[in-house]
Amino acid sequence: MKKVEVYFLINLGAILSLFAIEGELAKYKRKQGDILLEVAKDKLEAMVDVNNINSLNSDSLYKFTFDLEGEYDKESVDVTAEFNLNDTTALNDELNLTAKAVMKEGSYVAEIPISQFETFQNKRFDVSLDIGFLPNISSSTIDDWTVIFGSDNIAKKIEDNINKKVSRDGAFRMTRDLDAAIVPVPLEGQKADFFVLFDKKRFTVLKGLKWEIPLTVGGVFSNSDFEVSISGGNEMISSIEQGTPRSKIIGNATSSGGSIEITGIRKKDSKVSTTTSRIVVIEPEWATIPDMVEIYTNEKYNFDLSVKSLSRDRISVNVIENNGKPKLFNRSVVSVGPYKKPGTLEFRTLIDGESLKDLVHKVKIRNLPEPLLSFKRKPGTNDLTLEIITYGKNNGIDKVFPIGGISGKVVETDTEKFSNRKITRYRLTIARPSSGIIQTVKLKVKDKYNLMSESDNEFEYFK
Repeated sequence: MKKVEVYFLINLGAILSLFAIEGELAKYKRKQGDILLEVAKDKLEAMVDVNNINSLNSDSLYKFTFDLEGEYDKESVDVTAEFNLNDTTALNDELNLTAKAVMKEGSYVAEIPISQFETFQNKRFDVSLDIGFLPNISSSTIDDWTVIFGSDNIAKKIEDNINKKVSRDGAFRMTRDLDAAIVPVPLEGQKADFFVLFDKKRFTVLKGLKWEIPLTVGGVFSNSDFEVSISGGNEMISSIEQGTPRSKIIGNATSSGGSIEITGIRKKDSKVSTTTSRIVVIEPEWATIPDMVEIYTNEKYNFDLSVKSLSRDRISVNVIENNGKPKLFNRSVVSVGPYKKPGTLEFRTLIDGESLKDLVHKVKIRNLPEPLLSFKRKPGTNDLTLEIITYGKNNGIDKVFPIGGISGKVVETDTEKFSNRKITRYRLTIARPSSGIIQTVKLKVKDKYNLMSESDNEFEYFK
């Protein structure tokens, strides 16, 4: 084989290897995007809330109605309701029905002829909604993601990946399983089993706040068909809002917890159903305790004041600057700054508009300090560790300038980043002094905000 052919084969192999590397890199980038999209999936699904669920019946038609709220393009919504037989008296039977939900008079309505439920018109069906929509992501949601994922870049990449997926697939789709079962019985005859049922055996509520717990009611079709009353734990419950298929129990803010019992009675046949649950009262706590007690001028900061065991939509925050008038933010994640001069901030978390005295966080606004330098020496050697603290969440070391008393290079070894400061460490060696055993180590440091610090320290040189 001629040399030119050998060179050609070698070059061809190199080119193919390059294509293979580029291919793997492309796969990696796509996989990275998929991971970020998966991380944000639960955030996307939280953009749509299903509310005001109700059932309406006639002799021939079953209507399932609900409302949708959230961050989406209202014209883009596409919803299919699915009804799956799930009844303890029909364990060996299957029946799955679907119906397109359409907007009527401000609510979504899915209609199915009663006859399609066949012989199971008096049985319980689980309901799930397949929802397609185009996300309409707000700036406050992007701020939330920035706090949750710890980076503006990650939040923006997630938003980009969502937009790419929507462009590729046409819409974002999710499935929402609803808590309440339905019984599609016609009004005539009313053969359905009557029941009242708590969703869970145990509910956690916050001390000092009124609480609400849903209650599912089945086998009735209007508020006039039944009554519910408190049969246990009266001291914990202030009122009941009766409704079908969902009623609501409203509790006292001063309650210390315990068991509650609700009894329902269907008026037509006096059938009684009872359900119990336990209320556990806990002190309100931030989901993540704020750790920043000082911030710096010319920087923007995010504070997440969300509360454990509580949905974010119930939280708002009052921000008080320099003991002035409170500024209300109707969200749990608050962005503040950049400020031009020092001062004070106070964050007060509100739940349903009520301020809680234990959820107050105070912060000082300071001018950005110069880098702080310190040395640590390895015992019995001329080796030093230079530790530099830079202040500000986006700050760091720009350059280290050795001036004298140092042998060789100053080498960076590691970095630790905290909420609003960074510690960077360097390794250096004391130079042999020209006379005696004392050496003066001099250097300057400049951070990314062009603030300078100088060190002038004397050390004993070990021969």
